[in-house]
Amino acid sequence: MNNSAPTLQLRDIHLPQEPGFWPLAPGWWVLLVLFLIVLYFVIKWFVARNNQNRLIQVLQNSLYDSRKNFEQHKNKHQLASEISILLKRFVKHVLGDTQAASLTGQSWISYLNQYSESLVFDQYYDELCEAQYSPKADYDVSGLIAVVRNFFPQALKHQKKLNKNPKVKNV
Repeated sequence: MNNSAPTLQLRDIHLPQEPGFWPLAPGWWVLLVLFLIVLYFVIKWFVARNNQNRLIQVLQNSLYDSRKNFEQHKNKHQLASEISILLKRFVKHVLGDTQAASLTGQSWISYLNQYSESLVFDQYYDELCEAQYSPKADYDVSGLIAVVRNFFPQALKHQKKLNKNPKVKNV
């Protein structure tokens, strides 16, 4: 008997090459790029908001320090001077308006009112324009400090509405 079975010509099995490190389809790459772009803008917004909040906190701490100093020395003339200097520095360095820092009298009050939500600074004309030059100043300290404390965030918000870039830096 002839036991010869037909022999098949089989080739060796060749495995395909291993895939690359991260074989993503082109759609996934586009999605990844879009995600990174959105993440960049979210981080940029968060950092800007954080810097603005820190700036407002520093300004309000400075106002708080002036209030604490006033409680020790009880000199309304000195407090009015400190608040006026703080407002002028804010306008010059944060809002970036160097010419407004030289305003006096009603023009200074009008300038401050344009950045607040109402004409609240009109009632504090004497305190902001006259009290720093008068040693016998008499005014409502709590009211003035509350108005100035509320002015900082309002002015920054108004600055954004005007599409101007407030100079918010790392504090």
